[in-house]
Amino acid sequence: MNTKTIYMRGVMRLGPREKKSERASKVFEEASKKDGEAKVSVKLVAFVVIAGLTIFGYSEVWGVDWKYYGTNEEGTYFYETETMTRLSQNIVRVCVQSIYTEKGISHWVKGGGKEFQALDFSLILSEFNCAEKSIRHLRIVFYSKSGEMFYPIKNEEWHFFAPDSMSGTLSNEVCK
Repeated sequence: MNTKTIYMRGVMRLGPREKKSERASKVFEEASKKDGEAKVSVKLVAFVVIAGLTIFGYSEVWGVDWKYYGTNEEGTYFYETETMTRLSQNIVRVCVQSIYTEKGISHWVKGGGKEFQALDFSLILSEFNCAEKSIRHLRIVFYSKSGEMFYPIKNEEWHFFAPDSMSGTLSNEVCK
């Protein structure tokens, strides 16, 4: 399977940068020296520029890097690269995001009930035993299309996986 690398960036953090802030202040001060109607429109433009710099110019992405590792008939799958941890020589902990297709949702409805009809995606904290080719899902949290969290599952049992499954594909990525 040919794996493409796709990164999705997460949460944004705002913080000041001196040079841009000083530049925006000078624009505002120059605008305030103008008279009449032009003064109001220049102030408005300056305000919009300052607001834009505050919102977009100062942002630094510090969120989650999701790397694509596969798609099947039930969904599309990503793993989080920054917090992936090698706990020992053979154990790797990783967070997985599963974005479900209609077939994937149908699978969960059959196994878990009607509350899964609004399923959108899940976040799964998993550990891989690279030597034994096994996996355990420490926590699974499901999210509805409206963004609500439901039906969290905790489980610490190890399970073997098929090499050609999505778990097998992810194992090949994280157990390098």
